[in-house]
Amino acid sequence: MKKIIHHVEAYLEKVFSVHVYGITDLDAAASELKKDSDELSRNILQVLIEEMNEALREDKTSRKEMGLVMKEKDRPRSILTELGEIRFDRDYYYNRNTGSYETPLDQMLSVQQRARIGETISAGLVTKATSESYARSSQDVTGGLVSRQSVRNHILKAPELEKQPVSSEKRQIKVLDIYADEDHVHLQKPGKEKGKKNKSVPLVTVTEGTVKISEGRNATVNPMHFVDEKMDSKDLWASVEGFIDKVYDLDDLETIRIHGDGGSWIKNGLENFPNVEHVLDGYHLQKYLRAISNRFTKQSVRYRINEALAANDRDKVEAIIASLMKECKSEKDYEKVRELHTYLFSNWEAAVNRFREDMTGSCTEGQVSHVLSERFSRNPMGWSEEGLGKLSKLRVFCKNGGKITAVHFKSSFKCSESYKAYAKRCLDEQMRDYDLSWMSDLKERYVFDTASGTQQAIKQIGRIRWDVLN
Repeated sequence: MKKIIHHVEAYLEKVFSVHVYGITDLDAAASELKKDSDELSRNILQVLIEEMNEALREDKTSRKEMGLVMKEKDRPRSILTELGEIRFDRDYYYNRNTGSYETPLDQMLSVQQRARIGETISAGLVTKATSESYARSSQDVTGGLVSRQSVRNHILKAPELEKQPVSSEKRQIKVLDIYADEDHVHLQKPGKEKGKKNKSVPLVTVTEGTVKISEGRNATVNPMHFVDEKMDSKDLWASVEGFIDKVYDLDDLETIRIHGDGGSWIKNGLENFPNVEHVLDGYHLQKYLRAISNRFTKQSVRYRINEALAANDRDKVEAIIASLMKECKSEKDYEKVRELHTYLFSNWEAAVNRFREDMTGSCTEGQVSHVLSERFSRNPMGWSEEGLGKLSKLRVFCKNGGKITAVHFKSSFKCSESYKAYAKRCLDEQMRDYDLSWMSDLKERYVFDTASGTQQAIKQIGRIRWDVLN
């Protein structure tokens, strides 16, 4: 008790005799007060932990019942928390009942074995890392006290998280628009291996269409993003199927439109659903047409093919491509025209659907850019496959509105019932023994004593006010 009183008094002295004088700089004063309040909280926690350890050490009767035999006193331990680093000593015992060596106080405090970082800090580091670099995550959450490798280690040990529907009642929607595309991410290469090594990360976004929010700008309705930690497209589509089946009334769902670039992994999506139609993404379609138009500048190729697709006129497109073949001046031109022919006619129905009046606009590239590229491929960085898979899954979880919390990092280990009961009894006894009358003494000392820091601070503020007004 005396130690706690001492810490509280020292804190109040700082508050009233030092920081209040700096109140003309509100931001600086707030920063200093936070540091001191965190320090006070750490000191109080350390005192309470010390008292719990002493109580167990002196309670020989309870120790005998639990089979604990003292082996070593005051083994040091520290753990990084939101309040900063908490340092404490605890005793080391041999447990006759289990035949193992233990530090019971760790279990009573729910501190995981060998852990140096608390679960709340772990959750904060991983959350930040989904949108920022490992170094920035460490700086923002811990002030740079942990290394980038530590941040990565916490990402790898995070569980696989999936955002669950808020309501169990199935939604009745007539049309679902699904956007499928992939990001191409640079991978780390062993040693000084030359060349590029990329990994495709498929992304699927399920939406209930789009809504106009301003001129030339739309937003997707209730988007839900999906990636697979192993980048397996079959498992990815299985997750999408499970979500649709769980969230939407399939009897009421008339059409599922899959927007994509015509890739085989996209065409194979949702094979178990009868009401699926594919739509060629506008960005990729026009990319092909622009490439041809740049080679045949006088043919109005892009305009003519777009017009033919809108009219669902295969013969006209065949005729346009045949005329381009005759105009080819190089093998490269011929290859590009042949690629366009293959692309259009292997995705004909999807390309025609793109021009339907009732069709929702395409935004596959926008989804990939917002969800994946912004973190994984926009800057020159290399990833390990394991880190990429884990972090992309966690990023998508956060983008879907999920929150990574300390609970996700709690170990499966549980404190024994005997330790739980003893910890509760110990804390109850501590609370009964505390005499809080000293708080009244502190109140009188710091409020009514004219020589106290409070009164001096009030006088100082008055003088500042007088100077400002005059």
